[in-house]
Amino acid sequence: MNKTDGELFFGNDPNGDPDIPDFVQTAVATEKCPGCGDNMEFDPESGRLRCPSCGTTKQIETRAGQEIAFSELSKGRGGWQERTHVYHCANCNAEEVLDKREIAHVCPFCGSPSVVEREEMDTLRPNALLPFLFDKEKAAETAVAWAKKRLFAPREFKTYFRPEKLNGVYLPAFTFDTDTNSAYQGKLGEHYYVTVRSNGKSVRQQRTRYFYVHGTYRQFFDDLAVSATDAVPKSVMSTLMRYDYHNCVEYNDDFLYGFSALLYSRSGENCWTEARQMADRNIRQGILSQYHHDVVSYLNVSTTCFNVTYKYLLLPMYTGQYPYKKKTYPFYINGRSGKVKGKAPVSPFKAAVAVLLGVAAAALVGLIFWFLRQ
Repeated sequence: MNKTDGELFFGNDPNGDPDIPDFVQTAVATEKCPGCGDNMEFDPESGRLRCPSCGTTKQIETRAGQEIAFSELSKGRGGWQERTHVYHCANCNAEEVLDKREIAHVCPFCGSPSVVEREEMDTLRPNALLPFLFDKEKAAETAVAWAKKRLFAPREFKTYFRPEKLNGVYLPAFTFDTDTNSAYQGKLGEHYYVTVRSNGKSVRQQRTRYFYVHGTYRQFFDDLAVSATDAVPKSVMSTLMRYDYHNCVEYNDDFLYGFSALLYSRSGENCWTEARQMADRNIRQGILSQYHHDVVSYLNVSTTCFNVTYKYLLLPMYTGQYPYKKKTYPFYINGRSGKVKGKAPVSPFKAAVAVLLGVAAAALVGLIFWFLRQ
């Protein structure tokens, strides 16, 4: 692998370009194209390194991402700083990891140029990764199609929407596998109905028949996925976290060429706590699904987790923004499925029409019920 050294400079672009932000980190470690010497980048369409100048490609050797025993989590510190740089955004506090040749223009989450390099990074190195499956051009097309489907957005927003500051960023997450064994006891109720006489009329009344349950319940969980960053809203992550985790590969720096990665802001131990809560909810639902019931008086569950393993992996996501009438609207794209989540402006006229139609529909339903009861 051929390497090249670069330089760090402050101020405007030395070539005089006023559009370059005030802080730029040039390349200090990259793979050079064997054909023309340009910097090679990861090409999501082919899954190979590709030279943007002459088109030369190179295969990336990959292996499936491996599970690591949970007991090793607290021991795995450091090991990522040799080939990467970390940048801190003073505006939104996001911390971004770039391979040593990347240029840190602006923060990919808030668009702020207030990005400064951190000198040290003693953090857990990812052991797995899901590569991007499509490039920025395809991501931009996906974003435009999403904007056109915004029902309540103003017409000019849908017509002239063009994504700006589109960035490919790998987001940190932990996945956990675990066997569980649960003991439970509880009291459930099933409704039944009786007909009684009240004031000379027959009235149907609901009653509840309670019964006790107890037993054991076993379940294996595969890839309980928990986001390890606060830089992306929870509402976004809850929608876009549906990745094909079984296709993850072993972490390789080559996948970061042309992209960046976000440092985790939540430790693996904290993410495991959330994963346990996810498992507990699922176990509870599984236990209750065994019984026909209408109400739960109480259900006590005691669960033991064993054979716990984890992967610290990076998930591909495109982030972008669109300015509209002095306000910026962010959007996010799952880098594998193409699913989009974001905010769009709302047309007051369309919203008012929707409210009026809703009121009219409710009034019509009420009128129908009134006639039926006559």
